[in-house]
Amino acid sequence: MYDYSNRPLAAARWIAPDRESASPVIRREFLIGSGEDTSRAKLYITGLGFFEAYLNGRRLGDEYFQPLQTDYEPRAFDVITYPCRDRFTHKIFYLCYDVSPYLKSGENLLEIRLGGGWYVQNVRIAEGRMSYGDRPKCIYSLKLDRRIISSDGSESWSDSEITFSNLFIGEVHDPTAERRSGRVKVLDAPASELCPQYGQPDRLIRLITPKLLHRQDERDIYDAGENISGFVRVRARAGYTGEIVLRFAENLNPDGSLNFSSSGGDCRNADGSLQIMCDRFVSEGKARIFEPKFVWHAFRYFEISGEYDSVEVLVIHADTPLTAEFESDGEGLDFLFDAYVRTQLDNMHCGVVSDCPHRERLGYTGDGQICAPTAMLYFDCREFYFKWIHDILDCQDLERGHIQHTAPFMGGGGGPGGWCCAIVLVPYYYWKQYGDLDLIGECYEPMKRWISYLVKHSENGLVTSEEEGGWCLGDWCTLEKCTLPEPLVNTCYFIICLKLMQKMAAALGVDNDIPEFARLASYSLDAVREKYYDAKTGHCCDAGQGADVYAAWVGLNTIDAAAEYYDSLGHFDTGFLATDILCELLFDGGYGDVAYKLLSGDGKGSFLYMKRHGATTIWEHWLGSSNNHPMFGACTRQLHRGILGIRQPDDSYGWEKAVISPYLPDGLNYANGSILTPRGRISVSLKRADGSVTADITIPDELRAVYTRGGDSTELVPGLNRLTIE
Repeated sequence: MYDYSNRPLAAARWIAPDRESASPVIRREFLIGSGEDTSRAKLYITGLGFFEAYLNGRRLGDEYFQPLQTDYEPRAFDVITYPCRDRFTHKIFYLCYDVSPYLKSGENLLEIRLGGGWYVQNVRIAEGRMSYGDRPKCIYSLKLDRRIISSDGSESWSDSEITFSNLFIGEVHDPTAERRSGRVKVLDAPASELCPQYGQPDRLIRLITPKLLHRQDERDIYDAGENISGFVRVRARAGYTGEIVLRFAENLNPDGSLNFSSSGGDCRNADGSLQIMCDRFVSEGKARIFEPKFVWHAFRYFEISGEYDSVEVLVIHADTPLTAEFESDGEGLDFLFDAYVRTQLDNMHCGVVSDCPHRERLGYTGDGQICAPTAMLYFDCREFYFKWIHDILDCQDLERGHIQHTAPFMGGGGGPGGWCCAIVLVPYYYWKQYGDLDLIGECYEPMKRWISYLVKHSENGLVTSEEEGGWCLGDWCTLEKCTLPEPLVNTCYFIICLKLMQKMAAALGVDNDIPEFARLASYSLDAVREKYYDAKTGHCCDAGQGADVYAAWVGLNTIDAAAEYYDSLGHFDTGFLATDILCELLFDGGYGDVAYKLLSGDGKGSFLYMKRHGATTIWEHWLGSSNNHPMFGACTRQLHRGILGIRQPDDSYGWEKAVISPYLPDGLNYANGSILTPRGRISVSLKRADGSVTADITIPDELRAVYTRGGDSTELVPGLNRLTIE
């Protein structure tokens, strides 16, 4: 994938402070001769966990939390909640900066400010001891016209004013603290591949002026107005000497104080303290700005104690612009779109799509795979998912083909279907959205190794196990306690993967693999039918929690039974995996009215229930828990796919073709929206009046599209097409 013939860091050495330091500053002074050519000067650099580079006092780049997170290097898994016996491949990203505008004749100073990030994370231990090292480190090469200045151990270091920095907790800045200094030590190179960074970094996206709600116990309580990821910038008051303390939460208690439970406050750290996001800034009497450097928080509400003049909220996440639009006169649909967009963006940091941006912050493959097709449809995130797919590949066991529940691997539990099948599903969604068959070619053999792993963990056609001593979940976060048999869910995912493997094998010209994939899929489908389908009732298991949905997904004739069940029930009882599948199958099976009933309901098991209880982002569970989990929002794409009717046919990849099949259910009078495809923007506007619906459909020049209704189809022309639907 990379051209490694040019290794710009080959002569450089990894360096670190000779003692532990929360956030050290590495310094290198060097001379530039008066006649030395610096017009093509490049700095190749990285630091673990995070780094910022400065030349002569000027910061390089505007990204946050660099480099992007990977499974940096081998580490011991001696103390880990879920067993891991696997061996991975490892990479560390480096960045390249054009530094010619920053250099000057004479003395120059390179400063590298380091933070622990994911590399030094020894506070939160819910998944086990997952830290890589006990101090940050860095490596660099400055390439001038005729010489190279590389990290070699001649550098010095000192403590910064950051005396504590932890990704899950926050930072302490104390400009009055004693600062140690010394020479760096040279480290052995890790057993990892240094490669140029790809993906989409975090940036400052927007600013929010928060609303002061009230003052309580000498603390000011603020509302940002929405659940965001980022942090708060505070201006200390001149003359004040003391601490300014900020704490963050998603919710308020009835008395107006912060409620920390949903964002980590119910979790214990290594020292027994509660996992509460908190920044502390020691003001030395100057009017100055404080803000964290190497951590982000996720919150709606925050409190401040101490004396300050002003605050503002910085929204920070991956620079993946929203490219979709949707609005309607359906409150539930509009809330779902807005809340999903906000939730997904809040969970895109460091090149990883996370489960939540506060409590765990991990790249769970279950949450990631279920949301991937929606995120790819709604955001400019091609490079983001290209990077995350390679995280999944890097964390595959080199011998057995086992896939992890998190990527990069940071512990955590899940199941072989909804989680680990991300190795097949996410690359397939990527191919479907962007038409990149080369990536499928790169992933194909790792996919096959995962299929072989599942075969070995099956009994009589049913996937029954994963790793010994670990979890083997089916679905997760059903409205009531989950009663779905895990083998049903995992085997259905296995069957879907086998069907997709046949498509990918055909596209790659690996036709010899297709018969075995087809045989395995047929064998497992027969096993599902025999074990879980009741021909007398027409249901799979007891129909609830999406059992009929899973059966219909793999080809059993249960969609009518599922539609009848959910029409009668009137709300979701499904876990996060079945919720997405249910909505798609209802729209595809001609039951858009039932899908609309579920998406627009407001009782328990609905999205409007979340809104009625103050949500601005999607909850982890229908009834609460974390308030910022995107997984249930995966079904949001049905607003464009099921209602506006914008779809790709089965034989289209990269939006070579489109089918427009709009459906405006009773109860909606208008719905408008668009998506930006690789071939241009498709827009659909639906309006109901006088017993009919007018559809304005705009097609880009490079896209072949047809309008379908019933069994009829009409070729659409580039530009605006106006149709009347009786």
